[in-house]
Amino acid sequence: MLSMRRRRNYMPKSRKRGKKRSAGPDFGKLYKEKKSNRLLGFFLVLLISAVIGVGTYVAVDYYWKKQEIKTETPTPTPIPEATPEVLPTPTPEIVEVNQDVYPDGFMADFVDTREKTDAKAIYVNTAYLGNGNYPSIDELIELADRTEINAMVIDIKDDYGRILYDSKNETVEKNGVEKIYIQDLPAFVAKLKEHDIYCIARVVAFLDRNAVWKNPEIAVKNKDGSLFIDGDGEYWLNPYNEGAREYLVEVAKEAIEAGFDEINFDYLRVSASGSLKNADFGERPEGMTHTDAIMGFVKYACSELKPMGAFVSGDVFGTIINSTADGTSIGQSYVELSRYLDYICPMVYPSHYSAGYGGIKYPDTQPYQLIYLEMNSSVKKLSVIPEGQHRAEVRPWLQDFTANWLGSGRYLQYGGQELRAQISGVYSAGYQGWMLWNVGMFFSEDGLLGNKVNN
Repeated sequence: MLSMRRRRNYMPKSRKRGKKRSAGPDFGKLYKEKKSNRLLGFFLVLLISAVIGVGTYVAVDYYWKKQEIKTETPTPTPIPEATPEVLPTPTPEIVEVNQDVYPDGFMADFVDTREKTDAKAIYVNTAYLGNGNYPSIDELIELADRTEINAMVIDIKDDYGRILYDSKNETVEKNGVEKIYIQDLPAFVAKLKEHDIYCIARVVAFLDRNAVWKNPEIAVKNKDGSLFIDGDGEYWLNPYNEGAREYLVEVAKEAIEAGFDEINFDYLRVSASGSLKNADFGERPEGMTHTDAIMGFVKYACSELKPMGAFVSGDVFGTIINSTADGTSIGQSYVELSRYLDYICPMVYPSHYSAGYGGIKYPDTQPYQLIYLEMNSSVKKLSVIPEGQHRAEVRPWLQDFTANWLGSGRYLQYGGQELRAQISGVYSAGYQGWMLWNVGMFFSEDGLLGNKVNN
């Protein structure tokens, strides 16, 4: 994760101005005079009238000055706490997708007949299913049956580049990168569909050590021709390389043919760990950037996969919503990706933000405030895409794990309350879908609504 840059809190601070009220003059005693002393009486009446007039003027002037002070320095409105009232009005589970226009005539002949789902998803770590004390797919299906969960994000190509099902694709078989955990992928998907589960195939894109070892010609290399290894000891496919792009799309196509509703590309970027100054991305057009390369892949994938009836989504760092520099360094543009993807999925885990971010002392301890802040920023960021042009729907990854590595006082023990606070933050910003990350698949059921309510 990229380092978070601390942003100033521009919320106005109430400035208290005190003005000491004058106690007023002390009139003393008025002695009764004889009726014959009318002149003295006249002056006394005149003096009293003048004092009353001046006092009234001072009082009125003081009152209006206080009103001006109130107008000049309003008290800031705090971010509201999460409450059930922020939940959105239930919408039909499946609605028709609007026909909108992509930039520059892209996919101009594409007639969109797909139907979308407001996915409320959990992550499925295929390699862990039923392994040891980890949940089985049947247990996760039962969780979905009991709660509002209506979708699953299922690993089919993992962080190591392994293909986790029995593939019939020639390129996959030639590479020898299979580690079979799902024997019959179409049957696996069909079982989920029997429970009305929207199926999302997670395809780790450019992070891939296995395919790199088998096909070094599609890898990022060093300038001496050896394989590039980043600061985390990882290997990467070259996003500028057509062979690498085609390989990823072939894997995605096989998933769609097996019945998946959506392809979710993770690691849709270049390495963020260590310097890329020695990395060699091969021949590329002059001036072409990492962002251009990632966008080129996304456009190619969309043109191949959307006509097959599937949706295409991409995971991005949460920080790129507000930091152009962060996005440029890894090849991710929040706005440009949203012009082509069907869903953009920022990873806005509160634990991944630095202390003080957005004026929040320790973001992990304020899950609602952090998510609400970032999702509001997303709304503003994407408002530059005109009405009628294609704009990806925002469906964030949320945190359902405890980040105890942050240290005492800087994190919370995450459970149902913290999960629900994040979901409420999404809804408060006007978004409908979300996905929950827990690598062990132990999800906080007490933070989920029951019996498919609010789907």
